[in-house]
Amino acid sequence: MASQLYEERCQKIKDTVNFENKKVTTCYMGQAAPAAHMGVKMKDFAMNPDINIKTTLDYINEINTITSVDCINVGVNGMRSDHSLPMAWLSKIKMPGRELPDDSLWQVVETDILSREDYDVIIKQGFDVVFNRILPQLVDMDEFQETMAYQQKNGQKNAELFIDSNYPAVNSAFASPPFEVLCGGRSMSQFFMDCYKVPDKIEKAIDVMLPGSIAGMLATLNPQYGNGAWVGGWRGASALVSPKIWNRLVWPGMKSMAMALVENNHIATFHLDQCWDRDIERFLEMPAKKSIINTDGMTDLRKARKVLGEHVAIMGDVPSPLLATGTTQEVKDYVNNLIDDIGPTGLFITAGCDAPANTKFENMVAMFQAANDWK
Repeated sequence: MASQLYEERCQKIKDTVNFENKKVTTCYMGQAAPAAHMGVKMKDFAMNPDINIKTTLDYINEINTITSVDCINVGVNGMRSDHSLPMAWLSKIKMPGRELPDDSLWQVVETDILSREDYDVIIKQGFDVVFNRILPQLVDMDEFQETMAYQQKNGQKNAELFIDSNYPAVNSAFASPPFEVLCGGRSMSQFFMDCYKVPDKIEKAIDVMLPGSIAGMLATLNPQYGNGAWVGGWRGASALVSPKIWNRLVWPGMKSMAMALVENNHIATFHLDQCWDRDIERFLEMPAKKSIINTDGMTDLRKARKVLGEHVAIMGDVPSPLLATGTTQEVKDYVNNLIDDIGPTGLFITAGCDAPANTKFENMVAMFQAANDWK
C-alpha cells in the first residue's frame, strides 16, 4: 500500500498540471547520470536492468536526503537502450562493454535502413511488415526476447520499488510519433529530403502507422505508476522543419497521440528537444490543464508562459551543459531566475531533456535546492 507521502506527491503532480500547486514541483530526469557518481561502470549500468534500477534509486535517494525530490519524469524499468530505442527510432544502438569502451555512453547508429520504397509497403501492407523485417537487423532477437520476458516478470515489482520509496512518475510510458520513427529509420538527411520529394507518401504512411502508435502507447502505460506518457518531439522541432512540413507531417501525429492520452484520462507530456518557439501557440489546441511541455533549454519558456498562460504546464529546463560544467551557484541562479520570470504554479523543475551522464552531483542537488528554497 502506498504511503501518505507518495499519495501527496501524486496529488502534487496533478495539482501542478492544473496550476493549483503552491510550490514548484521537483522532478528527476537523468537516465545516465547515476552511474559515475555511484561508482558503477556504464557497461553494467546500461546492460543489467537490476543494476540500473538499484543504482538509479540509490542516486535519487541520496539527493532526497539533502533536498526533496517530488517525482520522476519517466518511470525507471531497467529497459536496455539497445532494445527500447530501436523500437522508437529504427536505429541500431552501440553499447558500452560491447561495441564501446566500458564507461562510454550508448550511441545511436543512424543509417538509412528504411528505403523510399518502404513507404509504399507501409501504405499497402501495414507498418508491422516493415518493422518485423527490420528489427532483427537492429537487435539480437534472443536477447530482445529475454528483455521482454524480464519486463513482463519484473515490471510491476520494479515499479513498486519506486512507489515504496515515495517517487511517483509523471509518465509510465514513452512513445515516438510516426514522423520520428520514419526519420530514424530513413536517416535524418534522407528523410528530410523525402519530406520535400514524396510528402504524399509520407503522409499516407503516417496515417497508416498512427493507430498502431496510439494503441501501443496506451497498452504500455501503467496508471498505477505514472498516469501519463511522453510523446516525443525531436527531429520534428520547429527549428528543424519548415512550417509547411510541420503543419502537415509533424503536428497532426503528435496532437493525435496526445489527445488519445487526454481522452483516456491520462496526462500528455510533449517532450520537446530543440527550439519550438515558432509553433508554441499550437499547444493551445490541447484541452486546458491536461498536458505538459517538457523542454530542453532551447525553447524560450518566458515566451511560452506568456503565450500559453495557465493552459499547459511547463517541465524544464536546466540545460545539460550547465549541469555538467557549471557551478552550483550558476545552476541556482538559472533556476531562481526561471521561477522569478514564469512563476511557480504549473511548473516542474528538472533537467532540460535529460541530465547528462557527466552531470555533477552537486549541480543536480543545487537544481532541486533552488526550486525547494524559492520563495
